[in-house]
Amino acid sequence: MTALSDLRPPPTAVPPHRPVTARPTAAPAVPTDGQPVGTQPGGRGLRAPATRICSRPARALAPAPTPVPAPAPAPASVPAPAPARAPGRRPSDRADQPTDQPADCPADARGAWLRFAPVQPLFRARAAQRLAVLAYHGVTDPRSFGAQLDRLRRLATPVSLTAVQEAVAEQRPLPARSVLVTFDDADRSVLTHALPALIERDIPAAAFVISELIGTERPFWWHEADFLARHGGRARSLDCGHPSQLLRRLKAMPDPDRRRSLQELRVSADRRPPGQQQLTPADLLALREGGVAIGNHTQGHPCLGRCDDDTVRAEITGAHEALTRWLGEPPIAFAYPDGGHDDRAESVLQELGYRLGFLSDHRLGPRLPSHPLQISRLQVDSTTSTRRFDTILSGLEPAYRRWRGQAA
Repeated sequence: MTALSDLRPPPTAVPPHRPVTARPTAAPAVPTDGQPVGTQPGGRGLRAPATRICSRPARALAPAPTPVPAPAPAPASVPAPAPARAPGRRPSDRADQPTDQPADCPADARGAWLRFAPVQPLFRARAAQRLAVLAYHGVTDPRSFGAQLDRLRRLATPVSLTAVQEAVAEQRPLPARSVLVTFDDADRSVLTHALPALIERDIPAAAFVISELIGTERPFWWHEADFLARHGGRARSLDCGHPSQLLRRLKAMPDPDRRRSLQELRVSADRRPPGQQQLTPADLLALREGGVAIGNHTQGHPCLGRCDDDTVRAEITGAHEALTRWLGEPPIAFAYPDGGHDDRAESVLQELGYRLGFLSDHRLGPRLPSHPLQISRLQVDSTTSTRRFDTILSGLEPAYRRWRGQAA
């Protein structure tokens, strides 16, 4: 496909060379460090072996002869070239964010060519009759996030949480191309970055908060665990493996074991993690005033599937009572931690009168949700490129991931 040319990197600019006249080949100069002079970076001559680093490079006019053995290692002042970073990945990628993208197929590069796939118009037409609920985790790139919202204003119909609730109550499908913007965990970037952009474009949204963090400077437990493990923290159940696998292993534990391991990391680590300022009860009111509805995301964000019945109930009801006290009214929507449905949680939600419940299964849903407490959502990030954003909205990128066995 000609569209694949979008993925090719631009040709590397070659520094201009002054014309030179032919002359007899001379033995290459040898610098004071005993290493032969190689090709100047960016020049047209042959490149010296990568392991031979010279502190005074010069342009070579002919292939270098057999290098003279170096009597000393290369000077420490010559830095090694940094490894290239795969496109579509950022140093600020969070460990808890559900990217689930293969190392050899960066997500944004994949979205670039998927947007020009012959089936994209078909998926876009089908998506017009579906409900797209976008699940963000904060806003780390306000400019990119604003571009995404502009895209929604042009291509979709932003709807509020109340509109979804009324559609369910009245059994009336939402308008075509309906999109609901949501935020899980709701760090302060939702207030400082997302809210102004949403108000400017008159787009409603919903934020699902972790109640025990409101009004504190405590970090999210997955951020804390990662920091502690990288600063000497140890736990009996985490005595092997790379720190990059820490979060996955903690989430796979029964909840009591997870809590115990986290406490062991706190006791054994060399340093305490830095504080993270969280939203306050007043911030929740400001978000609601600005058109961002507040929902329940449990007390402490455990994996409900790893909790016993009493813990599931306590996590939901504790957060429900706190939010009711701060907001002056009970919340009506709930987002399952880690995005997975739990039958016991749904029973508790029904008892408490919740109208809507949201998953994170990376799917589009019907414009009239058939299971109001199991509404699908699409995973998206504020750094997602425009091209990939389009393929997520159409449902093509989620379908491709499921086909590749990479669905979250």
